Amino acid sequence: MIRYLIERIVFSFYILTLLGVFVGLGSYFLFSRDLPQLPNDLRKINLSLATEIYSADGERIKVLGQRYPVPLEDISPNFTNAIIAAEDASFYQHKGLDHRALMRALYMNIRERKILQGGSTITQQLSKNLFFSFERNWVRKVKELLISFQLEATFSKGKILEAYCNQIYFGSGAYGVEEAAQTYFRKRARDLTVLQGALLAGLPNSPNYNNPFIDYERSMRRAEYILTRMVKENLISSEEKNEALSSSLELIRPREDDNPNRYFLNYVLEKLEGKYGKEFVHFGGLKIFTTLDTRLQGFAHRSALSHLEALESKMVHGVEKNFLQVGMVSIENQSGAVRVMIGGRSYSNSQFNRAVSNNRLPGSSFKPFIYLTAMERNGFNPASIVKDESIAIEIPGSSPWEPKNFNDKYAGDIILKKAMMRSLNSVSVKLIQEVTPEKVIKAARQFGVTSPLGNNLSLALGTSGVSPLEMASAYSTIANLGIYNEPYFVERIEDFKGNPLYENFYHGVQNYAPKSIYPLLNMMQGVVDGGTGRIVRQMGFKHPAGGKTGTTNNFKDSWFDGFTKDFSTSVWVGYDNNKPMIDRDAHGLTGASAAAPIWTLYMEKALQGKNQIKFSIPEGIKFEKVDVYAGTLADSQSLETMNVAVKEETVILPRAIEFIPIEQDPVDSSITSELTNVPNP
Repeated sequence: MIRYLIERIVFSFYILTLLGVFVGLGSYFLFSRDLPQLPNDLRKINLSLATEIYSADGERIKVLGQRYPVPLEDISPNFTNAIIAAEDASFYQHKGLDHRALMRALYMNIRERKILQGGSTITQQLSKNLFFSFERNWVRKVKELLISFQLEATFSKGKILEAYCNQIYFGSGAYGVEEAAQTYFRKRARDLTVLQGALLAGLPNSPNYNNPFIDYERSMRRAEYILTRMVKENLISSEEKNEALSSSLELIRPREDDNPNRYFLNYVLEKLEGKYGKEFVHFGGLKIFTTLDTRLQGFAHRSALSHLEALESKMVHGVEKNFLQVGMVSIENQSGAVRVMIGGRSYSNSQFNRAVSNNRLPGSSFKPFIYLTAMERNGFNPASIVKDESIAIEIPGSSPWEPKNFNDKYAGDIILKKAMMRSLNSVSVKLIQEVTPEKVIKAARQFGVTSPLGNNLSLALGTSGVSPLEMASAYSTIANLGIYNEPYFVERIEDFKGNPLYENFYHGVQNYAPKSIYPLLNMMQGVVDGGTGRIVRQMGFKHPAGGKTGTTNNFKDSWFDGFTKDFSTSVWVGYDNNKPMIDRDAHGLTGASAAAPIWTLYMEKALQGKNQIKFSIPEGIKFEKVDVYAGTLADSQSLETMNVAVKEETVILPRAIEFIPIEQDPVDSSITSELTNVPNP
């Protein structure tokens, strides 16, 4: 009986073994049918076609993946030992797959319920660069593993390590260890010290996060960790580690790069890498055609720099001079194509992209969303009267909130159009009180504002952070009479053979009826023609335009967001440290003085030679001449009048007429009367 059981167990083992072999062979043939062909020399991987990026006006603005490979003997062991310790400690023992590292990574990922570790070997990482496809799933992972086995069976460990060192990205535009050594230390890869090798080995895992040019302390902590790993793997001694940490890193200054296109390029690359993977974007030999217009970008950059320098010559500076910064985006209204993106005044001094960051408050430039909500939801129109007065709003558990107008003066009864032109805060607060912040937030979403917005009354004064990209897109919807075009950055992508891989097909969404938006547009034209944005006209800009200024408390943020028929452009100016912008005469910089001139200088250049195109008036709109302080049809008693655009169904009444009785004539019993104009209360 026992013998029979043993025979059955052995027989079952053989059957399971045969099944495993057949399954393994079947899987291999299934996945290996379309595996990339291995080159006969791994150095050919490093000669793959570079990816090229083009502007909308045909200029090649960036080349990715250019490498300068060197043989392994020209790479210092101080680096190769460090990269092995950092990325693949059992590199010389495994055959393409590190079982322990894989199981450890799997355990950690399951325990933490998210991807924390990858477990990939150097060979597996190298194999990724043989795949030029969008695949990012388990099938590709299996194929990468099969390629790793082929690499290990075909090439020596030295050749695999050499190819890897020449392939990886080290940040700051450096591909391969030779270029990285030049970029960070201005020396050859063969001359790297132990500390320099450890620092470079810490970059491929996260080239920007660990970059010493961006965060020196963080990069040094990463280098120290790798040195500890080298000691653990017996690649250096503890004494060598301590000696390395006490040595000079000899980091050079980063190369000056004031190319204003870099903000746009980095933003686009980050999006593409997140969608398709860094290897495919950088090493796929792609042609990427973007929406950036380098001619307009140049106009924008020069306009911003010239005005910022003029402002700074009048500013108050302490011991350490602060530099005014700028964020700017210009969008083509018809399509939503982003033609200009200025993320700061100097890319070499700061890579922080202020054009897409939503950490600055828009102030009064947010008010158009409140006015539109009031007109759409609560029956207001540009001729509606709201009383501009000092107000106090009770806040449970706190002292009352008393929003003030800019100059602490109040106009009394005033129509909405004039209130927007003068940017009266109390009027905006009264409107949001009536319509509720929730409805204003919902309206802002229809214009493409995606940043978190505070569900409170102070939203009326622009107290939630937004980005210039969002504001340019939102104002573009106004210029388009309610059509929202999602902003985009890439027109199309071609593979290395010229085959189209991606093409943008834009189609706008009519979020508001044209006759609902046009009254708001007309009000914003009033801001430019005779309101807080009149500096635009004073500087000689003649194209039909609308816009809104924005200035936050203590002059920390200055905005001008405006549009013509062709472009919508948002400009923000301020200090990175939120310091108030005060000049030597103790005057604060407003949206009109700091941001609007940059907008005007740029738009004047951008539209040079173009016809002055008026905004089309949609069906269902009429114009009325009204009394600014009574909201009635204008007459001879009106102190100030203004043309407003309203929906045809809107009824604007003349002044109320009162009948005053007259004494009866004793001879004639008929009653006569006299009509007397009496102003509305």
